[in-house]
Amino acid sequence: MSRSALVALSGGVDSSLALSLATDMYDDVRAAWVDTRGAGTPDEAGEVAAYLGVPLLVVDAGDDFRKEVVQWSRRVLSLGRTPNPCARCNARVKLLSIHRMLRDSEDIITGHYARMEAGVLKRGRDPSKDQSYFLSMVGIEILGRCVFPLGGMLKPEVREKAEALGLPCRSSESMDLCFETLSGGRPGAVKDVHGNLLGEHRGMEMFTIGQRKGLGAYGKRMYVLSLDPLEGTVTVGDRSDLLTTGCTVEEMNWLAAPAGYPFRALVQTRYRRRAVPAIIDESGGCLHIEFPGAEEAVAPGQVCAVYQGSSLMGGGIVTSTRRC
Repeated sequence: MSRSALVALSGGVDSSLALSLATDMYDDVRAAWVDTRGAGTPDEAGEVAAYLGVPLLVVDAGDDFRKEVVQWSRRVLSLGRTPNPCARCNARVKLLSIHRMLRDSEDIITGHYARMEAGVLKRGRDPSKDQSYFLSMVGIEILGRCVFPLGGMLKPEVREKAEALGLPCRSSESMDLCFETLSGGRPGAVKDVHGNLLGEHRGMEMFTIGQRKGLGAYGKRMYVLSLDPLEGTVTVGDRSDLLTTGCTVEEMNWLAAPAGYPFRALVQTRYRRRAVPAIIDESGGCLHIEFPGAEEAVAPGQVCAVYQGSSLMGGGIVTSTRRC
């Protein structure tokens, strides 16, 4: 192991404990706060770094964040797709910014719940907190420099250790999107699967495939099935109408490419969704994924992560689905 590390610090309990563990693992440790919104360094990040005697650097990534995440997300929404800003931000802004600052033989340390073993990215030990899905679009040249000290820990262990060490970190977790995606959406029609007009919406950007809340009352529980950016139409239907037999994936980021096609693997199409068995083939530069059973609410624009057991092979973007 190299003897120096650069730690991505947010001031939350996970990155704060990762920084503390890094000071035990390495002789020379630096910390960096990636500022994406021009808000300055969070008080907790500064306090934790000072408490541990580690220099804290500030990286101005505001321009990259606006271009690569905010503007990109709005563009994806305007196409009627559901973006995954967090996965995009890891790959194009936060970890990339940290990687650009690395010295020779310096490791990147983060508080992600994932494990890097012999060059292979694996799921974190805590199934409720595993974040390998959000790392699936990050290039192997970056992940190859990463160490995830929390990967073998459960969340309660992390909190207990942080409290025992007296780390002055933020106790609450940030679960909200860190920017506003809506930007003057135009009203349009809400229709059922037969094309019947049910009502109006105030902007297509407010909806995502599989959404139930915020649709209004139509006499029964309804779900968003599709978004038509050209017509500005939101189509809704029953839960059974969300079922798909497969999907097409593009922009694939391979961390461990398959030996050949077709092959069998596990695929995960949303963060909180379980990984399911699938048959994966390739043609025209795209992956074509078939589910043995029907899957619900697979949304174009979302990340599709591919696994062999607990090992992440890579991730790409869902561009279309095949309905039952």
